[in-house]
Amino acid sequence: MITIEDAEMGRIMKEDDLYISGLLDILNIRFGPSQGPGEAYGGIPEMAALQREFKIFERGRSLRSCFAVLNLGGFWNTRAKNRWLELIDDLKSYPSDLPDEKGNDRIMNAIIANLESRRPVPMFFKAHDSYGPEGRQVVVTRSPNAQFYVDKEHIVVSIPMRPREDESAAKEPPARRSSAKAATKSGRKAPGARKPSGRK
Repeated sequence: MITIEDAEMGRIMKEDDLYISGLLDILNIRFGPSQGPGEAYGGIPEMAALQREFKIFERGRSLRSCFAVLNLGGFWNTRAKNRWLELIDDLKSYPSDLPDEKGNDRIMNAIIANLESRRPVPMFFKAHDSYGPEGRQVVVTRSPNAQFYVDKEHIVVSIPMRPREDESAAKEPPARRSSAKAATKSGRKAPGARKPSGRK
């Protein structure tokens, strides 16, 4: 299971972290390649048309609000939706790969520049391990093969995540954990372990 990096952000999704991959999928469908005209109309051409008409994305605006307007927080779980939007809102406190832009502004500006360009390209949203080389920053790049099975150039938006800590282990008193570990290494029973009674 994964959640957004940091002491505070790591607790935002909590047990709803299993929804993260689905929430990223919603973004990748909304900002993805068009499947064609008519009934298949959608993806990045539709987003560009909506941007021209409504100016949903604007510099200085909260990414959370824009995602909420487009229902990009999912529809299957209200708690997960609200946690996801809170998590997105917290990106405004995160650095990005551009020194003068925080995470919220980096994503917002990339979306605006793309949607208002002459030829908008699909956008692909993903996560990266915050313990890896990209660290805690929001990263935006261009890639000819963001999805190897979709032969189109994409703008890739990557946000930092890390594994959620095991809450049951965190609740166990440190002294008990250390004594149990030491006992396991030495072959002795952990303090308080019951002897077998011989009865089934």
